[in-house]
Amino acid sequence: MLAVEKWAQNKHPLIALFAPQVAAFAREAPDILKHQKSHRLLSHTFPVPDLPSWHAMYRSHRRYINPFLEMIFQASPYARHLIEFGAALQDIPRHLEQFKEKGISPEQLKEGQEYLKEILQMSFAEIQGDLDDTPLTPEVRAAVQQYKDNDETALAFMFLVAYPCWFLYKEWPSRLYHKAIKGDTTAIHKLLRLDPFTLHDPAIGKQIQHIRIHGRQSLYAELLAAPLKPVRVKLTSRTIKDMLAGAISLLAEAIKQPLTSTDIRDLFDAVAQDADKQEIDTSLPESQEAYSKVIQRNRPDWKPLLQPGQKKVK
Repeated sequence: MLAVEKWAQNKHPLIALFAPQVAAFAREAPDILKHQKSHRLLSHTFPVPDLPSWHAMYRSHRRYINPFLEMIFQASPYARHLIEFGAALQDIPRHLEQFKEKGISPEQLKEGQEYLKEILQMSFAEIQGDLDDTPLTPEVRAAVQQYKDNDETALAFMFLVAYPCWFLYKEWPSRLYHKAIKGDTTAIHKLLRLDPFTLHDPAIGKQIQHIRIHGRQSLYAELLAAPLKPVRVKLTSRTIKDMLAGAISLLAEAIKQPLTSTDIRDLFDAVAQDADKQEIDTSLPESQEAYSKVIQRNRPDWKPLLQPGQKKVK
């Protein structure tokens, strides 16, 4: 049994489902984000995209989220179950009155418990496979290749813009874009540093030229130079773990199943035991008090991201 699976025992099922996956993902995130500036994902370099199609991704997050979900729905039985489970959770309010009137039968309760148990088993099997670097099955390879062939722009945007935007700015790209086209110069600056292709977006360009013709020359020069400047936050393995520890804490509280800083530290220690055969994660602060402060410091930044993404921008 994995150490993360032992950690999840006696935890609320939703905690057991998402927290180990988030903590394990902290190990993969640096490799995903490492070559973002050079328009690369791992060993693959993306071509310069069709710019109108690229800029359209900012107008609705569904343009890149939906193809990704469709791909993992085809590629992973676990992801398929998880997506179905998420849809069922969203559907609960619609059936709430019916449950109040008729109650939940023992058969329905047992069926739900078995379904959740199956998803949890698949979740830990997926973590085990990632840790063992298990080769992808032909079916998964085919689904990923189809995604790359049919939706390369969405794939590139998902990993080179959306992921970094979530980690760096804790914000949906569509929300940041909406602020930028309304004249928010901080948002424009963030977008240009994150994604140099936004310099060629007509709506962003209009705002930049508006700044120029109104005589704000120093700001104009700063914005033009922004694509060449690195983003201030360096996304190291430790930084990402700290960020995700704050996210786990916030999500746990949101579902009314709060986790202590000791709980969260134990989770990252469990990942270290499974992945590196180390008793503890040595990258975390030695002091529990210091780690509590790290978590509290990283919690508030995630709140905007937990809100629904910006509606489609026309």
